[in-house]
Amino acid sequence: MLVTLFLIMLFSAVLLAYLFLFRGRFFSRQNAVIDAPIDAITEDLSDLTNWQVWLPWLIYEPKSYVDFEYLNSGIHSVFPSCLVWQGKLIKDGHITLKPARSGAHYFHTLLEAPAFYPNDVHFNIDLTKQKERTLITIQITGKLPFFTRWKQKNYSIRSDKDAELALLKLLAYLNKYSKASSHEYNAPTFEWLNKTKLDNVDAVTRPFVVSNQPMSQKMDQGFHDLITELGPENPPAGPSFALYKKADIAHHYFSGRLGIPVQNLVPCELYPERIVLRGNYLHLRYIGCYQNLSLAWHVLYSFMRLHNLKPHRRHYGVEVFEAGPMQKNSSKDFITSVYLPIK
Repeated sequence: MLVTLFLIMLFSAVLLAYLFLFRGRFFSRQNAVIDAPIDAITEDLSDLTNWQVWLPWLIYEPKSYVDFEYLNSGIHSVFPSCLVWQGKLIKDGHITLKPARSGAHYFHTLLEAPAFYPNDVHFNIDLTKQKERTLITIQITGKLPFFTRWKQKNYSIRSDKDAELALLKLLAYLNKYSKASSHEYNAPTFEWLNKTKLDNVDAVTRPFVVSNQPMSQKMDQGFHDLITELGPENPPAGPSFALYKKADIAHHYFSGRLGIPVQNLVPCELYPERIVLRGNYLHLRYIGCYQNLSLAWHVLYSFMRLHNLKPHRRHYGVEVFEAGPMQKNSSKDFITSVYLPIK
């Protein structure tokens, strides 16, 4: 009897702790200002057929089936109110545009994307006029099933990156209305290259840890120090790279090693080592500025989940900087290969 009572009390305490610690709600918001008139943007977004160009969940299966449905009546019957997709990877999903009053500068939708979120989420776009410019705010709000609440942090990060990617793609799409010829909005490009193995490489390396400073600043300093210590008589034998041992996006903590392949033609203070990268990797080629490199990892992890694969926590994640400032005049043309270790 006492054992039963103890178990009931223990279960109740665990249940209460679970309810208190894991609310199961996630929310993300991203915004940016574009030098384009609010009326032109409103008119464009009123037509749901334009959304398939920039919705982030469709990039994982470009050849998926997309259709439109007319669920509303009245003034909204001119345009479809539901975008539907079907795909082997992204499954069946849809986004439904809720009716709004004529001339409203907001677009509130209900998104059903079971390949990405276990429950429906609210995907909202609000427009605010700022003189001749327009502030675009994208929000994603959702709630997790009871037994999935412990994954709240993961889904919060996922929704934040989805909103960030959606905003970048939307800005690039709406750039046709921009009046500022000097500013160009560019959406990142992702090329899925499937599974691969990595060759061994002789390189000089140095550890790096990023916690309270920008990632790009830490990397620039690290590679500069490596090049300086190598000297002009030891030119790189290939593109520089980064090996990630730990990456915690939520707390902005990253640790690993920076490396430069070398031929070791002339002895120097740095001693090359053989970098052995075992196992299989998922390969994604990313074209865009380094500032948005975290989106490449987000997309690659999404590809991994869609293919029902698991990451190999004991192996390094790899970034290879194939074309950077030395080869390209614009950061939008930088090319980075991203490799995710899998089991």
